[in-house]
Amino acid sequence: MNEHKKINELLTEFILGELSKEQASEVRTHLEKCSECRSEIKRLEALLVHTEHIRKSSVDEQTCESAKQAILRTVEQEKTKQQTSGTYIHPELIWRTIMNSRTVKLAAAAVIAIVVLGGITFWPDNNPQNGQWWLGPPAAWGQEIIAGLDRIEALVYRKQSVFVSQYGSTHVSGTWSRNYEAANKSRKERYYENTDEDTFGDSNPDSILQNVTYSLPDGNDLIIYNISFEHKCYTIRKLLGGAYEHDPAERLRFYVGLLDRADRILDTEVFDGRECIGFEIDTSKYGDNRVGQTDRIWFDVVTKLPVRIEMHGRQITDWPGTTMTNIQDQFEYYAQVPIEMFEPEIPNDFINAEPSEIQKAKIAQEKGKMIYADVPPEVTEAVATAMKSVENAVFRERIGFVQDGNWVFSEGEKIYISRYDWRKDYYSGGKLQQTEWFFTNKSDWGQTSLDFNDRNFKLIQTTVNYPRRSYREITHGSTSHPNNPMDRIIFLIGWIGKADWFFESETIEKTECFGFELSAKKYGTNPDTSIHRLWFDTETNLPVKLEFEWLQDDGPRKIVRDQFEWNAELPAETFTPEVPTDYTLEIRSDG
Repeated sequence: MNEHKKINELLTEFILGELSKEQASEVRTHLEKCSECRSEIKRLEALLVHTEHIRKSSVDEQTCESAKQAILRTVEQEKTKQQTSGTYIHPELIWRTIMNSRTVKLAAAAVIAIVVLGGITFWPDNNPQNGQWWLGPPAAWGQEIIAGLDRIEALVYRKQSVFVSQYGSTHVSGTWSRNYEAANKSRKERYYENTDEDTFGDSNPDSILQNVTYSLPDGNDLIIYNISFEHKCYTIRKLLGGAYEHDPAERLRFYVGLLDRADRILDTEVFDGRECIGFEIDTSKYGDNRVGQTDRIWFDVVTKLPVRIEMHGRQITDWPGTTMTNIQDQFEYYAQVPIEMFEPEIPNDFINAEPSEIQKAKIAQEKGKMIYADVPPEVTEAVATAMKSVENAVFRERIGFVQDGNWVFSEGEKIYISRYDWRKDYYSGGKLQQTEWFFTNKSDWGQTSLDFNDRNFKLIQTTVNYPRRSYREITHGSTSHPNNPMDRIIFLIGWIGKADWFFESETIEKTECFGFELSAKKYGTNPDTSIHRLWFDTETNLPVKLEFEWLQDDGPRKIVRDQFEWNAELPAETFTPEVPTDYTLEIRSDG
């Protein structure tokens, strides 16, 4: 049993003063570092106010009736509080408090067992036959789920991440894992495949197994096998004293315990062919989490077991304003641990070597030597903080090429950006030739709405061609749509900590700046002839000029973004399409 579970089971006796000095000291030490147990202490203390007279009662008929009425009264009172204040004391806690107390009498415990576990439920309108068990308070079914999880000895699930931009675009990570967990061992398979907003890795032919890690006990030590299929090598190392014991279903049980504090019930969804009901809760309601992080927990409406967990709004240090959503799904439950699940298999032709060393050698061979500047962490942090404050922006974007030894640039585009909408004005010969509006149309603007779950997401693109006196409209869905131009800027800013060169002071467009030069070969498959240069105002830490230079067969090319206006006072109609009444609608050739 791990420390957290051990201490958690002592909390009731701790607040009742029934622990030894040594045990009480151990609990206090744990509480100093565990916010979950501190929250449970507060709930238990509130519960004891309602059950104090039961715990002090004698064993007789009156005790039984008193216990029964107290429990019924407490459940009804707390159910009312849930509706008015958002708080609710789970009757499972009543059961634990009574049963764990050494001073309670057997008769009272028996009554609690009958009331809490004997099928007395509190459905809306007292109608348990409506089939929608999730509309009743968790006391009606939470214990059933927990009892099922208590029988689990091994757990398998898939884990993947989705990156969500503050400007409305999403990207599902190509790297995903399948995780196998038991009480004292684990196995993790990591895969990779190309993904889009609506695609998840699923061990299909496009998924590539990159590596497998086994963590297996050897007495008090832990043996870790790391097998790299990407580099055809393996390592075996021993972590002295690393053996552990934990409950593979502990996290799921924790989420079940949160449902009485859920913010809302989600509409039913189908995952892996199973109809599911979901609940959403702000993570600030438990632990020391910040406001704005949201968890979603989905249950099979038939088995009532967890099917999917979504953790939204996790911060990413290097990408200002971008958050990460972690998804756990495809759960498999095992009452007994399959022996073959944790047996390492190392292919005969794999060599004993560190994958990182082989990878470094491979990168050096393919891309040459990498150069890294000593970029002060406070500089990257200042830029990230400044970018998070951006609500809108205006800038110019031009493309250039070399002619007679000099750079020649197009008139380019004037780009207007807000959090969810943007517009591009195209100029040539000093005249406005075309305008594109990109307008986000959504039915849900909640914290978790900007992700792959939102099937109602629409990005409406309206293009007006002034010389042709025509216009066209395209509606993009959630699975594939153009990204807000700001997303590219945020992406590049995320790499400045790995820049080739750092320039502390330069004058760019009459503004004192600091800047970076970054080889694009550090990401993707770009050659070392592709270079980024980024310049930032030393006062505001916001971009002043961005350049991207690359080499084509007919010579060098360059994209320049400049003339930035940050948080400008834009007219309300900036992002509203304006189509002259006499313009003709263009019909797309694909219908």
